[in-house]
Amino acid sequence: MNKWSKTSLESLGSRNNTWASTELSYEDAEMQHYRLGIVVLFILGLTGCQVWQAQDLERLDATAALPNQSEPGKVQIRYWDNVAGAKVEALTDLASYPDSPTETSELQQLQSLANRSDNYGAMIQGFIVPPASGEYRFFVSGDDETQFWLSTDETPANAELAATVPGWTYRESYNQYSSQQSGVKILEAGKKYYFQLVFKEGIGDDHFSVAWEGPAFSMTVIDSSALYSWAKPIYASGEEAEKAYSLGYRVGFTDGKENLAFDAGYPPLDSDQDGIYDNWEVVMGLNPSNAADASTDPDNDLLSALEEFNLGTRENNTDTDADGIPDGAEYAYTLDPLDASDASADFDGDGISNYEEYLAGTNLDDPQDYPVVESPLVPGFVAQYFNGMAFDQFLLNKTEEALYFNWATDAPFSGVPEERFSVRWYGVFTPPHNSGSRAYRFELRTDDGTRLFFGNEEVISSWVDRGPTTDVIERSFNAGDEVPLLVEYYENTGGATAQLTISDVQTGEVLATTDVIGSPDLSLESSTDTDADGLPDTWELAFGTNLLVNDSAEAFNTAGISALEAYQSNLNPWTLEPLSESPPSEDTNGSVTPEPTGSVTLTWTAPSTRTDGSSISLSEIDYYLLSYGQSETNLDQTVRVESDQTSYTFEGLATGTWYFSIRVTDTGGLSSQTSEPVSQTVQ
Repeated sequence: MNKWSKTSLESLGSRNNTWASTELSYEDAEMQHYRLGIVVLFILGLTGCQVWQAQDLERLDATAALPNQSEPGKVQIRYWDNVAGAKVEALTDLASYPDSPTETSELQQLQSLANRSDNYGAMIQGFIVPPASGEYRFFVSGDDETQFWLSTDETPANAELAATVPGWTYRESYNQYSSQQSGVKILEAGKKYYFQLVFKEGIGDDHFSVAWEGPAFSMTVIDSSALYSWAKPIYASGEEAEKAYSLGYRVGFTDGKENLAFDAGYPPLDSDQDGIYDNWEVVMGLNPSNAADASTDPDNDLLSALEEFNLGTRENNTDTDADGIPDGAEYAYTLDPLDASDASADFDGDGISNYEEYLAGTNLDDPQDYPVVESPLVPGFVAQYFNGMAFDQFLLNKTEEALYFNWATDAPFSGVPEERFSVRWYGVFTPPHNSGSRAYRFELRTDDGTRLFFGNEEVISSWVDRGPTTDVIERSFNAGDEVPLLVEYYENTGGATAQLTISDVQTGEVLATTDVIGSPDLSLESSTDTDADGLPDTWELAFGTNLLVNDSAEAFNTAGISALEAYQSNLNPWTLEPLSESPPSEDTNGSVTPEPTGSVTLTWTAPSTRTDGSSISLSEIDYYLLSYGQSETNLDQTVRVESDQTSYTFEGLATGTWYFSIRVTDTGGLSSQTSEPVSQTVQ
């Protein structure tokens, strides 16, 4: 049995520090000390005066203050004072709600960050007008209970609870409860959507805020550019107004398009009293004197003639908006059969468009029901190695189960230079949790430069010469998400390190790369084209192009032949050699692995001090991460050891020399540098 003799662990002084230099000994050799930094963050509840985001108005009676016409850029807020409790129900149960508030005022945005008083309630109603058509999500925060209701149109009767704060949150904090975020809402540009916000304050701080995100803009508080005030209804009910508007629109559209004489009379002539006016029946080939044909379906789109008339679709056209989804299917899934853009939207948020789901026969409103992915994934990353620090000349591709390398001053392997090379790793991250949303921590440690992308979003950008440095990003993902992950790296001179660790923020568990990262199997043909540039993903990975960037027009050779032309001509895009053989690669899975024969036990001593000399308790240590492998510069296997253990036995190691190093993480998420490796030969 082999053991480390001892290790003294000390701490860092601040969160931005990295581990100090490390000397570890094996048995009788002298060990260096490595250090762990402990930083405690205190979250303080602060109170105080902030700018109140409402216009100061004189107190007016609510009914008298209600305008006859909806006005842009503002909404009215109503207050009820001296209402005990922190629940909305205490407000809505009042006899004076909603028509007799204590006070009214105006807001230019859906936000109040001031501490107005205790024991009161508030209500806002009005209209939101989207700037562009597409998918929107809404977010609400508040202290205390806050409800945000949104209608499918401008009528209050169709409003549904979209997002809510059941307890309380900090100011502009939108992720304390899952209920704070709405589902995807498909909205039309310029159309008014009725909303209502109901808020209840008990005692202490009070605030509320409603934000949204949509096409071409990220999360922001809804401001005056999208707001219209609530006004006295023109019709007795929203349903009556909707019917009158819809009928008038259809009559005018049909008569105008068919060059029919305009009749100012209302309602329009309906001889057989079947609910469809005569001119529409004539245009659609129906009989205006036969009431029975209102229930027929001549175009077989599963909508009757009366339903098509009420919807505004055409009875003699199966797909009125020509988006590839029949009118009946769109109506069944609450899409708009008059709006072709919703075919490319993703109604259930499963990453597959509505049109693709319709073609595949899967449910458009079930995120768990989606078409089978065309190209299967294999565990780990696909790596592309290049000569030069800017992906200058493609050398080969390689499947790697983990991105955890310390090459020091050696070349990664034969065929790649020791210095001035670059690498691109691609994989798909699938979070391992089964439901809801969870945060994950990505630690990318490199020497020299690196970039990390989630899809096309660059989340780490450290494209500079430097010694071993760790960049960290935390991001929440929903269960079932499949996130394209791209790591770019270059080495200039000196030491070379590239290591990616992924951990669960909630549990601190370091995830095995092969459990959460998959990449396309390059041995199989696939038509999947992530960036829609005409180059299949497997071809791009095999021949050194970027599958997340439309680079098909780029020439990677001196002859000016584009990547797309090379693909179409079956040529290597870099050398223009015919592709009669497989792309250049190094098969790391084809070697024969010796049968397990031995074991090595490592022991160490838990850290007792910090860099400033103060003590550190065992309860402040979260876990140890042991890395090992049969190459001193490539410790490509890891194992996590909990904080109450100070030894670990590696079983079933193949014959040969093995190298081991250790890294420590504290309960605040700080990690040490990886120690210099120690070695032991297994006979």
